[in-house]
Amino acid sequence: MDQQLVLDGVLNKPVSTKQGILQRLFAIWFDAFVYNQIWEDPRVDLQALELDENSRILTISSGGCNALNYLAQGPETVTAVDLNRHHIYLLNLKIAALKGLGDHEDFFEFFGHGKSERAWDLYEKKIKPHLDAETREFWEKGLLFRRDRITFFEKAGLYEHSRNGYFLRFFHRFARVFGCKPDQLLKATPEEQEIYYNKYIDPFFNNFLVKILGKMPIMMFGLGIPPQQYDELKQDLTSDKNIIEIYRERVKRLACDYPIKENYFAWQAFARKYDTQDRLAIPDYLKEENFQTLNANASRIRTNIGSVTDEIKNSAYGTFNRFVFLDAQDWMDEKTITDLWAAIAENAESGSRIIFRTASAFSPVETKLPASLREKFVYEEEFSRELFKQDRASIYGGFHLYIFK
Repeated sequence: MDQQLVLDGVLNKPVSTKQGILQRLFAIWFDAFVYNQIWEDPRVDLQALELDENSRILTISSGGCNALNYLAQGPETVTAVDLNRHHIYLLNLKIAALKGLGDHEDFFEFFGHGKSERAWDLYEKKIKPHLDAETREFWEKGLLFRRDRITFFEKAGLYEHSRNGYFLRFFHRFARVFGCKPDQLLKATPEEQEIYYNKYIDPFFNNFLVKILGKMPIMMFGLGIPPQQYDELKQDLTSDKNIIEIYRERVKRLACDYPIKENYFAWQAFARKYDTQDRLAIPDYLKEENFQTLNANASRIRTNIGSVTDEIKNSAYGTFNRFVFLDAQDWMDEKTITDLWAAIAENAESGSRIIFRTASAFSPVETKLPASLREKFVYEEEFSRELFKQDRASIYGGFHLYIFK
C-alpha cells in the first residue's frame, strides 16, 4: 500500500512514453530512505508563515528537520505527512528521541553527529518505548548483511546513508578524481569563500563527464528529483545558460552567498556532516537552547503516511491554517495541483498561509489553476522574491507565498 502511494504521487505519463518509463524508474528508486535531512531553509519559512500559538501547520515531512524547527516556535499543532514511509519513520525516531532521551547531548549525538557508540543501548532503553510498532519494525529490520537500520547510527552515521547521502558521497569521490575538494570550502572566511569555490569546486562543472552526466534526468534521481521536476528545472534555460550552468549557478550561491560558518546546508552538501564542534552550522532543532521546548511540545506533533491533499480533504474545516508543500507541486500535473488547492479553499480558514518551492523560478499556481479557484488566493510575489534571496539551501529556482482570502 505504501509503495502504491509513491507510485501514485510520481506517475502521470503512460508507460509507453519515455517520460513514463523514467517516472516508473524514479518511483522504484524513491521507495527507500531518500533524505536524511530536509533541504528547505526554515529561516525563510518562518518569515513567511508568521507562526504563533494558534498556528496549525500541515507540512510534508522529508527528513523531518523543519517539522521540528516549526515545533520549536510553539505552534498549536504540527502535522507532518509524506508519501515515503521511510521519511515518516525517521521523524518518528526523532520525536521518540526527544521524549525518551531527556538529555540534549544524547540527542545531539544521534542527530547532530549522526552516530554514537551507544546507539543501540540508547535506542533499546530510551527511544524504543516511545515508538509505534511499525516504526520499531523499520529500525530493527535487517538490511542485507546489516543487523538492522539502527546500526546506521553506530557505524558510518546517519548522514552517510540515504539515497541522497550515497549520491553526495559518490560525487565527492568523483570530484576528487579530478582534483576538486569541496570540503575545503568549510575552512574559508567570508572573504575567502568565492576564492575557495573557484579553486576547489567550480572546475568540477568544466569536466566533460560531468557535462554529459548532468544532462541525463536519471542522474538527478539521487537528489530526489523526478523526471517531471527535471523538466520544470529546464524552464530556466536560456540561449546562454544550459542545464550545467544552472547547476553551477546554484552551487555557487550555496558556496558563496551566505556565511559558511552557519550554513548547515553547505556543510551537508560539501562535507556530508554538520558543524559538531562549534555548533553554529546546525538546524535549530539540534540547538541546546531549543531542546527543552521541543521536549515539552512533543505531544503537539503527529505524523501520517499519505498525501497532503488527502490529509486536507479528510480533516475538518480549519484543522490547518499553515501549509508547507516543499517542492511537491513540481511532481504534479494540472489536475493534481487543482485538487490540492481546491481542498485548501474548501477546508482552510481565511488568512491561511501557503508556502512552497519550485525547481524553476515560476509558480505553477499562476498557470495551472482555473481562474475561479486562482482568484481565492493572494500571491505575495515581491515578498516571495525577497525571501528566495535569503534561502541558504540555494537548490531551488523559486520560493512562493500565497494567502487564502
